[in-house]
Amino acid sequence: MNADLLNLVRNIEARKPLAAGHPASAFGTSLAERHRELYRNRNEKLGIDFAVEVLDFPGTQTFDARVVRIAAGRNNELHKHAHESLFYVISGKAEVRIAEETLTLEPGGLAFVPRWAFHQSKNLSDQDELVILAITDFGLTKAVLGDYDKRTRLAENGVDVMEHT
Repeated sequence: MNADLLNLVRNIEARKPLAAGHPASAFGTSLAERHRELYRNRNEKLGIDFAVEVLDFPGTQTFDARVVRIAAGRNNELHKHAHESLFYVISGKAEVRIAEETLTLEPGGLAFVPRWAFHQSKNLSDQDELVILAITDFGLTKAVLGDYDKRTRLAENGVDVMEHT
């Protein structure tokens, strides 16, 4: 068992909160405000223009919450990854492709993306930004597989990205 996974299991077995000593305010946030940007990808030819912000909650090990912001009329890459994702549309209108199917989601809409399913989100508005809360088990899959996320991003020439939209 690798060190990250072993550490994760030990922390679970210890039955102690990992975020002890933090004020209650550290566990709440507003999704309307900007958060720490994790990465941004733009590719004019493919209509890609989006940013991913991470919500830094203390004590998080397996759970990963991110805010995805997609520019008006744009999309993210068609990609796949090892973690499961739950998308919640905060604002805007989205077309979410999961494998060969597509869903249209408005604020309050949810979509589940299984592990290794190719997926892509598109902003259906020509004027307003699309904002999605993405909740994943990235921490768990990273503990199992190592830092695999760069393979899923077009900006990194990731092998798990398809170049067509």
